[in-house]
Amino acid sequence: MTKKRNSAGALVLVLSLAWMQSGADEAAAPSDLDLIDWDLAKQQMSMLSQMGYHPFLMPLIMENRDAIGLTNEQVKVFREWRNKNRVPLIHAMNRIIQERAAFQRIALNPKTSEEVLFAKQEEIFKLHRKVLKYQLSCRRNILDTFDDEQWDNFRFVLIESGYSLD
Repeated sequence: MTKKRNSAGALVLVLSLAWMQSGADEAAAPSDLDLIDWDLAKQQMSMLSQMGYHPFLMPLIMENRDAIGLTNEQVKVFREWRNKNRVPLIHAMNRIIQERAAFQRIALNPKTSEEVLFAKQEEIFKLHRKVLKYQLSCRRNILDTFDDEQWDNFRFVLIESGYSLD
């Protein structure tokens, strides 16, 4: 059951990040972004956010691109970042899910030593740091792309989505 759930979680995570994989008509009105169940995507991404402290911002931005006031050129900039980074990011995220499942299995084995568990957790932390580097790169791309009015609009989207802001 756990294996099925983890496999399903990894599959949903990959599907939830499908916005990263579109490359066709960059400025088309209806797109793959409109076909994704973003609530499910956020739920799956929260699995990774439990130990990584940076939120996944791009799905929220792309889901609310009209409310934020993104231009076609800005959407293109975000899609270029996605095209460059999607494969390694998805790979690292899927590895985290797989390694967490493996950690749970070996942690329940009384023959597994603390040293093995510590080493496995360190491996998971390294993967989280790798994902964080991609998230921070994405954040930098957003910071460099938004204007002041779009930041105000995005702050509203964040608040409406339940984020606490300073």
